[in-house]
Amino acid sequence: MVDVHVRPIVTIAKKEFLDNIRNRWIILLTVLLFLLVIVFSYLAGGQSGGDSALGDMQSTVFGLLSISTILIPLIAILLGFSTISGEAESGALHVVLTCPVTRFEVLLGKLLGLGSVIVAAVLIGFGLGGILITATVGSESWLSYLAFIGLTILLGVTVLSLSICISAYCKRRITSIGGGLVILFWGMIIGTVFFAVVLGTGYTLDDLMTGNIPDWFWIEPLFSVPDLTQMTVMKAFGMNDISMMGFSVNLPDYMSTPLLLFAHLLWLFIPILLAYLLFKRRDI
Repeated sequence: MVDVHVRPIVTIAKKEFLDNIRNRWIILLTVLLFLLVIVFSYLAGGQSGGDSALGDMQSTVFGLLSISTILIPLIAILLGFSTISGEAESGALHVVLTCPVTRFEVLLGKLLGLGSVIVAAVLIGFGLGGILITATVGSESWLSYLAFIGLTILLGVTVLSLSICISAYCKRRITSIGGGLVILFWGMIIGTVFFAVVLGTGYTLDDLMTGNIPDWFWIEPLFSVPDLTQMTVMKAFGMNDISMMGFSVNLPDYMSTPLLLFAHLLWLFIPILLAYLLFKRRDI
C-alpha cells in the first residue's frame, strides 16, 4: 500500500499552480473563454430576435460547446506533456526525488496543481460570462450552466491525466507532446471512424439523414472524452435528441447520465493510475 503524506502533495501542487497560473497562455485562455461566452451569447440573442442583445444560457452553451471541447483539451495537453518526461530530461525531477517525497506524491501533487490552473481559468472565464448573461437575460437554466462549467473542468482534468500518463511513458519531451497531439487528434476523428463503420455495415447516407442509425453507434462518446463531455452537457440541459445537418435522432435510453459520468471517472482515474505504475518503474 502506498504511504501518502498530504504536506508534500500540497507543496508540489502549490508550486505547479503558482508556476503556471501567471503563464500568459493561461491568462489568454481565461480571457478567451469569457469572450467566447459573450460572442456566442450575442449570436444566440440575434437569432432569437428577443429584446436582449444576449441569448439564453442553453443557446450560448450549445454554440460554444464544440470549440470549448477542443480548446480545453489543448491547454490541458500543453500543461501536462512535460510533467515527467520534460523534468526528467532537464534533471529537475532527480532533484525533487532526492527530497523526502514519494513518486505517487509527486504525481498527485502535479495533477492537483495543474488541474487547479484549469479550474481557475474555466471558473473565471465561463463564470464571469455566465454572470453577465444572468444579469442581462435572466437565470433560466443556470443549474445546467453550472453543470456545463463542472463538466468542462472535468474534461480538462481528464485530458490532463491522459497527458501526464503519456509524459510518464515517454523518455523525451518531444515525444510526449507528440503523444498529446495524438490524444487530441483521436478525440476529433473517432466520430468520423464510427460513421465510416456504419456505412460499411450496409447503412446509406439516406439512412443517416433520416436518423436511421443503429443503437450501437452511440457508444462512440465512450471512446472520446470531448464527445463524452458534449453528450453529458446535452443531458444536463434535458436534451435527448440530436438535430444537425438536416437530420434528427433520439439518443438511446442506455446512454444515461450515470453511465456517462461513470465513463468520465474511468477516463480520469485509469490514466493517472497507469501513470503511477510507469513512473514507479522509471529510472530517473
